[in-house]
Amino acid sequence: MATVNEILAAQAYAAVDEAWTKDNNYPSFHLYVELEYVPVTNKRIADFNDQISVRGEENAQFVGFQLPRYDDGLDLTVQRLYIHYQTVHGGGDSVPCNVSWSDNYVRMCWQVPAQATQEPGSIQMMIYATGTDSVGEWTIWKTLPATYDIHDGLEIGGGILEPDPSWYEQFVQQMESRVTTAQGYANDAQASKTAASGSATAAAESAAASAKALEDNKAYVESQKDTFVGYNKRETDLKYANALIGSASGTERVSIEDAWEAPIPGLEIAGRSEQGADPSPDNPQEIVSTDVTAVRVTGAQVLPYPYKDTTKTENGITFTDLGDGGIKVTGTSTATYATFMLKRITDDVILPPGIYAKNAPIESGLFFNINRYKNGAYDTTIVASNVNTFDTSSWDYTQYEYQIILQVRDAGVTLNTTFYPMINQSKTAHISLTEPLHGIGDARDHITCRDGVWGIERRRNLAEYNGITNRVESFIASWDERYPGFAHCNLTKMDDWLVGQKNFMSDLFACTTEDNRNFSNTELSCHTSNNGLQLFLSFDLAGIINADDTATRITKVNTWIQSHNFTVEYDKAIATWTPLPADTQAALNALTTYKGQTTIMVTADGTEPDVGLEYVQDTRAVVADLQAQIDAIRNGGTT
Repeated sequence: MATVNEILAAQAYAAVDEAWTKDNNYPSFHLYVELEYVPVTNKRIADFNDQISVRGEENAQFVGFQLPRYDDGLDLTVQRLYIHYQTVHGGGDSVPCNVSWSDNYVRMCWQVPAQATQEPGSIQMMIYATGTDSVGEWTIWKTLPATYDIHDGLEIGGGILEPDPSWYEQFVQQMESRVTTAQGYANDAQASKTAASGSATAAAESAAASAKALEDNKAYVESQKDTFVGYNKRETDLKYANALIGSASGTERVSIEDAWEAPIPGLEIAGRSEQGADPSPDNPQEIVSTDVTAVRVTGAQVLPYPYKDTTKTENGITFTDLGDGGIKVTGTSTATYATFMLKRITDDVILPPGIYAKNAPIESGLFFNINRYKNGAYDTTIVASNVNTFDTSSWDYTQYEYQIILQVRDAGVTLNTTFYPMINQSKTAHISLTEPLHGIGDARDHITCRDGVWGIERRRNLAEYNGITNRVESFIASWDERYPGFAHCNLTKMDDWLVGQKNFMSDLFACTTEDNRNFSNTELSCHTSNNGLQLFLSFDLAGIINADDTATRITKVNTWIQSHNFTVEYDKAIATWTPLPADTQAALNALTTYKGQTTIMVTADGTEPDVGLEYVQDTRAVVADLQAQIDAIRNGGTT
């Protein structure tokens, strides 16, 4: 039953005489006529269960909604509208149809999809909108969920049961549904492109007092139009309408073959810590962690094939085109230069203005570079062999010719190798960290994107134990007869750091846990327990003799500790989150995948990071691959 507010709202909406403008960015079905619209006020959808949907119906029920045009400081006509529904078997997203707008309201219709009517019972639905606000920041606007009943009905077909579809037919149906409603997934891709920090001021309205709130919101949005940073909604929706989200992972780099040209929805870079082998007081080791410096994204090969030269021998070096993009280089050079030309860039105009990445040969004496020529004569090497990234924006094709070449430059060089030259499109985001990313096991520091904001989640701490300031008060000694010749020390100052820790390390001694310790052959080591950090120090190392009493032993151990500070890495009790600087945010937001092949490389000093990637897939490639698998199964093959 409708509430009093809903009844008042319906009456208010019905009484409004508005001039309506059709929104051509949404589908339009002229055979459907919706004479009543369910009011949406204060983000609440009124009860619409008087509109009946029956189990098994397909695209038969048509529900209209009327929303305030201006809400939460947003003009919903410049946002992208969707309907999300949730059944007991999962959820989906629909694009509204027959959308129109007036000075004060937006009308839209939901064609209830077949996937929502498969079982009788209640489903949940809501309306949401995505886009940017007046300063270009990403926004997501939602209504509260509403409940809609699907009524039970009879099977069609005179009692003859439908055959149970095979798994692959069901999967095809799901894929078709995802392709149809993929604008909902594209929300995630666009959300990473713009750093979201929330919507504008909230404007609450009720059915009884909606007019005042509408006017206030309308005035605010109108006042921001001159500075509104929007985007071509239609172009963007068309570009990303087929978006499916895939994932991949790797160490330092991730390569994918089915990417679409789109922003990167999610990228996670996980740090790792390592300890030098066999640390000791005489040979302390640094805790080495991941210090990320850059993220580089490259696309597919843009160097055309076949090459200009095919097979060539010069000054003792033979270059052989293998027919697969590789060049076999053999022989011993008898003179300074042996040159194999891959391409004149002006022949194919393959490098329009932009940033490109180039691989560099590992073998000594082999050079992959780009030379510039003027009037047929060598002018300069414009991209050296040791340069991985270069910019063609300033290249002048009217005055110069550019040639991509492979060379052996020194006499007496012997080679027997195959080199695959690569030139890609490239984008790079440089990252400057104040502290490396630490991590042991599953407890890792991460660079990631959270709600559209790039930042660092810190789960690890580094702390120094200073033996000078943490002397007697921080040391209690007990003598464990199970380990003769060792001082078993309880470093109480570290209790609050390391109680119960299992993922920790030190730069001075080996670390382990109480349930996995063996110190019989170690002069200096430690473990943690419920009492904190416990140190095992050999009598020989501390200068202790068996004749010493307990007080003397304590004094000698404290003397040793004073000159042996050490650093410990351990888990934080509560992870912290720190956004990256604005310029780094912008650089990461500008990273995109490239259509087809894309490689993401993370450059880091120290240990190699683990990289997890979410990316927008080329739906057509995914569906084509799926169809090939289905065809193979239908033809008796195997996947």
